Amino acid sequence: MVRSCGIHLDHEHYHVVCLEGTAKKHRVSARASGRIPAGEGSRAALTEALRDFVREQKSRPEAVGLAVDSGLAAFRSLTVPFDDRAKIEEIIKFEVESDLPQWSIEDVIVDFLVVDSKPGVESKLLVTALPKAELAEQLAVCEKAGVDPQDAELDGTALFEAARAAGFLDPEAGKVLVHVGDAATTVVVADGERLASIRAIRAGALPPAHGNARTPEGAPEGEEQSAPEEDEAARARGLERSAKRISRELARTISAGGVEHEITAVHICGARMPGLSDQAEVAGVPLVPLSLESPDVGFAAGEEDFAIAYGAALRALGGGVLAPMLRREELHYSGKFERLELPLAVFALLLCTFLGVKLIITQKQIDWRDRGNIEAGMPGDMQVWLQYTGMYLLPDPEHGVPGRLKDPPKKIADYIRAAERGEDPNRTTFQELLFIRGQLQQELKRLKTELGHISDVKQPQSALQATTLALGTLHDLGDAVGRFAIRSLDAEFQQGSNTRKSPDKVLIRLDMDFFAENDVLADQHHAAYMHAMRAQPWCLSYEERPSKPFPSGGGLSFDGIRIEIDVAKALEDMDAEGGA
Repeated sequence: MVRSCGIHLDHEHYHVVCLEGTAKKHRVSARASGRIPAGEGSRAALTEALRDFVREQKSRPEAVGLAVDSGLAAFRSLTVPFDDRAKIEEIIKFEVESDLPQWSIEDVIVDFLVVDSKPGVESKLLVTALPKAELAEQLAVCEKAGVDPQDAELDGTALFEAARAAGFLDPEAGKVLVHVGDAATTVVVADGERLASIRAIRAGALPPAHGNARTPEGAPEGEEQSAPEEDEAARARGLERSAKRISRELARTISAGGVEHEITAVHICGARMPGLSDQAEVAGVPLVPLSLESPDVGFAAGEEDFAIAYGAALRALGGGVLAPMLRREELHYSGKFERLELPLAVFALLLCTFLGVKLIITQKQIDWRDRGNIEAGMPGDMQVWLQYTGMYLLPDPEHGVPGRLKDPPKKIADYIRAAERGEDPNRTTFQELLFIRGQLQQELKRLKTELGHISDVKQPQSALQATTLALGTLHDLGDAVGRFAIRSLDAEFQQGSNTRKSPDKVLIRLDMDFFAENDVLADQHHAAYMHAMRAQPWCLSYEERPSKPFPSGGGLSFDGIRIEIDVAKALEDMDAEGGA
C-alpha cells in the first residue's frame, strides 16, 4: 500500500517517488520521471503525466509532499532574541519585509527554519520567501492530477532529508550537498547532522537562455530567448560557463566556513553537467556523487535524480527532522479539518438520508403494529388489545359473554364499539385505550361521589389515630423508657388556618409517671420519649412540663404534657412507604 508520494517539479523535468512502509523502514514502491514540454500546453501535459502515474498505482497515496525549485525563492539569515516559535510566527514577516524590496510582503510566503538556538536567549533562522503565484501554479497541477500535497517545501530541505536518510551526513564532519537542476543549482551545507544553510545558484543543466528565465529575486534576467537554430557549440559554451560559475560558487561556499566541523566532501546529484559532474574535487574537497543505491530501499545505481522527490516522500511519511511549511498561510487556521469538510458533508448528507428513510420505515411499522388492516381482517397488536378490552368490558348476549360491566354507560360502550371499527380518525389505537381508561375513571369517580364515598367536605383528623401514633412511639422505645404509667390522656382535634404554618392537628394532653431506681434515670426515660416524638415528621411540637419526684423516691411524675400531631402528614408518609 502506497503510504506517501514525493513530487519534484523542476523547470523542464519532473520526478515522482512513492514509498511504502514506515519512516524508519520503507521501500520505494514506484518511481517516475519525465520531461515537461515547453509551450502553452505544458501544465496540461504535466497534469496528464502525473494523473497517468497515479492511475498505474494500486492505491492513492495517503500523504503527498511537493518539492519546489529553490531558484524561485529568496533566502535570508535572521537572528531573533527569543526561541518561542509562536512569537517567531508573529514577527517573521515584519522582520524580513525590508530585506525583500523586489516583492510585496503580501505576495510571498515567508517560511523559516531554526538552524541554531539558545534556549531563552536567541534563535538563528534561515528565512525563505517564495511568491505565492509560483507555489499556487504547481499546487494546481498536482490537485488536478489527483495528488493534492498536504504541504510543500523547497528542494533544499528535501535534499537534506534524502542525504540524511541515505547515510551521507556525518556527526563529526561538514558536508556540502548539491543538486543540479534545470535552471538553478541548490546548495545545502550540513554541519554534522544539522542544517547550516541553503542557497540557490542561478545556473543549471540548461543553457542560460533556456533555464535562467528569472533572477534570484524574481525579475527577468533578459529578453533573449534560445532560437531553435542555436548550434551545439554555443550550447556547449553556455553550459561550460554555467559549470564554471557553479564551481566558483561551491568553492566560495567551502572557503566561507561558518560551520563547526571541517567540510570533508561535496555530494552532488541531479542532472549531469559537463565540466562539473566529472570533477574529482572542488577547492580541495572531494566531489562525490550522492548515490541512493540501496537494495533495501529499492534504488538502483544512477538514480541520483530522484533525491529531491525521495526526500519529499520521506517527509510526507513522517520521517523528516526539518519542518518547512510553505502552505502555512493556506492551512494555518484550517488544519486537517478543512480537508475533511467535503467528505464529512457528504457523509452527513448520506446519514440524514438514511435516517429519513429509516424514520419512514419505522413509522410505517408503528402504524401497522398500531392499527393494522382492519378491513382485511389483519388487525395490529394494539388493535387486538383494544378488541379484547371491549370483549372483557362489554356484555355480548349473542355469544353469552356477560362482560365485566353489567350495565356499561352508553357513551363508553358506543365509543369502544366505534374504536374497534377504526372510526376515530383523531387518535391512534394506543390513544384510544388511554381515552377509554380516562372515561372509566371519570365514571367511577362520579359513582363514588353519588354514593358518598368521595366528598368535598374535609373530615377532621382522628384523635384516635393521633393517640395511636403517640402511644405506638412509646411502645417502640421498649426498655429505653423503662416502666411507666399513664394517669390521664385527653385528645382533641384543633382546626388550623389551612396553611403550612398552622395546619389541622390533634392536641394530646398526658399525665405520666416514669419509674426508676433514682430520679436521674427516670428523667432519662422521659427524655428518650420526648426526643423520639420530636424526631417524627408528623409531630408538630412536644411541650415539656416540670417534673415532680415521688415522695418515697423511685421515679418522676409529669403533669400536662402537650403533644401536637398532624395526622394527615402521618397518613401521607404511610402511603409513600406503601407505594415504595
